[in-house]
Amino acid sequence: MTRKKPAEDRRVEILTAAMTVFGRYGYRRTSMEMIAKAAGISRPALYQHFSGREDVFRAMGAHMLDGVLRSAREAAAAENTLADQLYAALAIKLRTVLGSVGAGHRAELLTEAGVIAPDLMLSFKNRFAALVADLLAAATGGPDPLAPGMTADECADLLLDAVVGISQADGTPGQLHRRLRQLVELTVRGLGTPEPVPAATP
Repeated sequence: MTRKKPAEDRRVEILTAAMTVFGRYGYRRTSMEMIAKAAGISRPALYQHFSGREDVFRAMGAHMLDGVLRSAREAAAAENTLADQLYAALAIKLRTVLGSVGAGHRAELLTEAGVIAPDLMLSFKNRFAALVADLLAAATGGPDPLAPGMTADECADLLLDAVVGISQADGTPGQLHRRLRQLVELTVRGLGTPEPVPAATP
């Protein structure tokens, strides 16, 4: 006798499948039928969990962003220098986008997320910025000033905005991670705390 999976486990499986479909086809071309097929369930069964494509997209976003933040914290905690901590955390964010979204759909999905789930995007950015700001403050002895006219919070916001730009640039994953490494190195040197930054290994 086959045991029925808990609803939460099935929901996570659906969201994982949806991430693949949205990443491959973009938001506009993705249908509930495509998501159901990828998740290995019927379309009516999918509607038992979600009311429609927008509902799936929001839930997928919340699930993914929570996981990214958790992984970023763990990655940063495993490093010792400020440069390595910053790169480890920010690389998780970059790797998630590059690994789950086709290059042709990154801008579209970010735009749709800003329309469909602006609250989730803002919450994620604020939480990630707080993580980066805490790393900066811990390494430099306090929240501000890090450099003339710049606080830890402002520096964190600047870094996150730059990562968004890198994720949408042309280039292989290795090239984009190298750009992120260079960004981190420039930031750390600009704060007056130069540290050796080894070559990126995505």
